[in-house]
Amino acid sequence: MRHLLATLAAIGLGAAGCGSSTGGSNATAGTTGSVAGTTGSAGTSGSAGTSGSAGTSGSAGTTGSAGTTGTAGTTGSAGTTGAAGTTGSAGTTGSAGRGGVTGGGGTTGRGGTTGRGGTTGAAGTTGTAGTTGAAGTTGAAGTTGAAGSGNADAGAACTIGAFPAADPSKPGPFTTVTENNVGPAAGVGVDGGAAPMFTMFRPTDLKQGGLCHPVITWGNGTGSTPNLYGVLLRHFASHGFVVIASNSTNVAQGDPPPMVAGVTWVLEQNADPSSVLYQRIDTTHIGATGHSQGGFATTTAGGDARITTIAPLCGAQNQRNLHGPAMLFCGGMDTTVPCSTIMNAYNGISNQPVMLASYLAADHANWISFGNSTTVKPVEVATTAWMRVHLMGDTALRGRFYGASCTLCQDAAWSVMRKMMDQ
Repeated sequence: MRHLLATLAAIGLGAAGCGSSTGGSNATAGTTGSVAGTTGSAGTSGSAGTSGSAGTSGSAGTTGSAGTTGTAGTTGSAGTTGAAGTTGSAGTTGSAGRGGVTGGGGTTGRGGTTGRGGTTGAAGTTGTAGTTGAAGTTGAAGTTGAAGSGNADAGAACTIGAFPAADPSKPGPFTTVTENNVGPAAGVGVDGGAAPMFTMFRPTDLKQGGLCHPVITWGNGTGSTPNLYGVLLRHFASHGFVVIASNSTNVAQGDPPPMVAGVTWVLEQNADPSSVLYQRIDTTHIGATGHSQGGFATTTAGGDARITTIAPLCGAQNQRNLHGPAMLFCGGMDTTVPCSTIMNAYNGISNQPVMLASYLAADHANWISFGNSTTVKPVEVATTAWMRVHLMGDTALRGRFYGASCTLCQDAAWSVMRKMMDQ
């Protein structure tokens, strides 16, 4: 088993996943409103009043009672209301059917029966209500709903603030999702191939709690991918961090380096209304961490002004231009990148609080939790606590690192050196 770990430490083998997820638009439902509006045009069915031709019985107007039917022609005069129905004006001729001994006039009354149709046309006035239905074409304005083709989860912007206290040794309060092959192509590809993209580990519901989510950019060890470190990176996400992890197996290479390119992309997504990250990112609290070659790349990334804290693991180099506190980790049993190498980086930092923390029983890789475990090891717990203190304002954990008697300083499993951290 020790031989396997040593091999893993040297080459950092891992497997990358693939796939992607996209959001869809349901705004097309707005166009349904326009269809409903056209139903109003059914009001034109008032023209069906032509069936009033049955009024030829008006020609039998010699029968006065039929004349009374002529008075129904006066109903036809109501057809003048039907004049709104367009043909109702012919119904006024129907009133002439009253004098109808002259059956011929009755035939004119036939036109009156058209007026009767005008009464049907009065139903056509209901049709004018149908023109209100035409207002249903205003429903076509529902096509404005096409704006819904954006991020359906968008809403009020998040709030930057301190997160509730949490135990860094246990999963946080967020369920998580892993998204493969997102973001830009950045860095260098394997054997001169295409530059790789990123894997993102994040809370599933970014609106939960209403707070903006800090960002952690991750760097792999040589030859490794984010899948190797999945337990730790999902653990970060469960605590509320959005983790952007380069798929590059050589994260120290590239212009710009992929760890920095990942930060740029996340901040761009925060400003993009079509992105799930829209207005969900705390752009003022961004951390960097990584293992081995990724640790060296982490200290390089720390020179970017947007990165406010770093925690390189088993790899670090001089960086005199940090913009926030640093925890440099090494393994007391590590022969690949020994603690003496990390000491050089520690000595070079003089402008920010810095801790050199050696976990005495750790070698280059045995501190990593592998597989699908939900239990994290002491180094991963300490890194999570560090990020919570500096990116989430979790003051309950500050005593682990700061103060005259910091918890980590008193733990016999660790050897700790610090500068500018007594308070």
